[in-house]
Amino acid sequence: MKEIIIKKIENKDNFFIAYIKNPILNASFSVCFTDSIIGAIALNEFFQMIKNKYIKESIEFIISDEKVNIKNQCLLDEIKGGKK
Repeated sequence: MKEIIIKKIENKDNFFIAYIKNPILNASFSVCFTDSIIGAIALNEFFQMIKNKYIKESIEFIISDEKVNIKNQCLLDEIKGGKK
């Protein structure tokens, strides 16, 4: 079974990251989204991409209580759509 883990981004209201780990590639694939209808669509698109890759495996969403603390300001600006 594959897990898509969802964590809130610390100090960014209504922003979340969903990610899945690939231990063979030693990589994580992710999507950043907001707590909104558009964010739900983005999360669903990410899920559909993952589902197409892992056709024969079940995928489970895990909502973590942990928060992601992103310290890189450029990355934070990108997450918010380039807005400061």
